[in-house]
Amino acid sequence: MNTLRRHGFTLIELLVVIAIIAVLISLLLPAVQSAREAARRAQCINNLKQIALAAHNYHQATGSFPMGNGVNWTPTSATSGYYTDWGTWGCLAMILPFLEQQPLYNAANFNWDPWWSSYDSQWDGTAVNTTVFRTNLSSFMCPSDGLWAKNICNNNYYGSLGTTTFTSLDGSTGIFAHKQTYSIGSVTDGTSNTIAFAEALVGDESSPGIPVPYRNSLTPSSPMAGSDPSLGANSGYSDANTNPANVLLDLQTCSTNFVAGNPAVNSDQDKGYTWTTGSPGIGLLQIIVPPNSDKWKWSACRFGCVGCGADFGQYTNVTSNHPGGANVAMADGSARFIKNSIAMSTWWSLGTKGNGEVISADSY
Repeated sequence: MNTLRRHGFTLIELLVVIAIIAVLISLLLPAVQSAREAARRAQCINNLKQIALAAHNYHQATGSFPMGNGVNWTPTSATSGYYTDWGTWGCLAMILPFLEQQPLYNAANFNWDPWWSSYDSQWDGTAVNTTVFRTNLSSFMCPSDGLWAKNICNNNYYGSLGTTTFTSLDGSTGIFAHKQTYSIGSVTDGTSNTIAFAEALVGDESSPGIPVPYRNSLTPSSPMAGSDPSLGANSGYSDANTNPANVLLDLQTCSTNFVAGNPAVNSDQDKGYTWTTGSPGIGLLQIIVPPNSDKWKWSACRFGCVGCGADFGQYTNVTSNHPGGANVAMADGSARFIKNSIAMSTWWSLGTKGNGEVISADSY
């Protein structure tokens, strides 16, 4: 009686099958990763849209957009237990009730800063506001960043200072400012043509002194020409539009120091350190360097304070992990993706609220 013999795979056949599976996986993996990034980008742009709509609801309730920084600032010395105009509450904290975060808003003691003070313990509000200060909100985190999971940095979204280069002045060319508020009536360029919020990658606290593209903060070793405070009263809050040549010199100064990678000029990586405060570099940024610029790869640049953080730096850039660009929210409540290839002049025009520019819809 004949018996049937069963044959298994030979080693060569098995290797061929494995090779075919590997090829299929290699073909599918980029598509899967692309789909995942598309979902993360969509979540990021939705976060910005919700933030912009919350700012509009705040405007409807109060008559203006929230102050960008200095919410609990007073013109006198510290009389209520907080420092007068540094480390104060910012615009993101003010819109909490309109982001379904009323309990967190109620937990904040706005008589104290959400920041510690190295000047005097009586101004240190971190102990009073620990619950709020240490709370991470997914609404303020871009899922494509991810680095905020490694350190305390927990803010990817910033109010726009427009093209203002001297960030300590009271006012700006953007929607938000230090110690000043603006209403929709101030946005004469049109709310659909003016950026209100934009995203940026958080700093890399695990790599101090190491140049990390699009995350690094630094302090140049030479003076900066485009942000002279003495120009503030006569140059539109040191508007980049009034001294573009000096601004370009500044940006090159920052890039030179960044490339050098000198730990002496690299600052603490505190970009986006907390959503609670509106300090420029922490809760506010400028629309000056185009998104993810290949020419100016650093994240923030601050002159005059070697080893200090990004806060109150002269330049804070829009950066992201999204291929090809970054997300912004406009002053009309819409949100959109801006390509890295946007012309610098168009980018500056989108940053200003009342400079009289005419912007074509196909220019960005």
